[in-house]
Amino acid sequence: MNTRRKWDLFGLTVVFLLAIAATGQVLKGFRYPDYDEKGQLKFEITGEEAQVQPSGLIQIKNLKMTFYEQGKVMMQVSTPQCLFDRVKRSAVSTSDVCVARKEIELTGRGFAWDAQGGRMDIMSNARVVMRNLNTKTAMGGVK
Repeated sequence: MNTRRKWDLFGLTVVFLLAIAATGQVLKGFRYPDYDEKGQLKFEITGEEAQVQPSGLIQIKNLKMTFYEQGKVMMQVSTPQCLFDRVKRSAVSTSDVCVARKEIELTGRGFAWDAQGGRMDIMSNARVVMRNLNTKTAMGGVK
């Protein structure tokens, strides 16, 4: 395990132990990274504020989830409010959500995300906007 990952895991453990001991306390600058078996960052969850609920779920204000592939940002998800389950590695929200990738933006209201299943469902008002990244049309001609 690389040194950075050891320190991130140590820091994360300390933060969660303090958070559990202080259920109801507001934590500023929340950060939760997740790594694969090779030590590569898979995703990172950040938030302006986090508060551990009596149920153990973490309520996060201004959540931002960043997903990585081979060290590069693949996708970002943002929402004003969310509940994160660190044990199940899942999150749910009834707030507006924006999912952004280089070529697509998806917005809607409410979502459920499951890291193990690699799935995110938008609950309602889903809207997809495709971005044209090149000057050729789908038929191969130039615009």
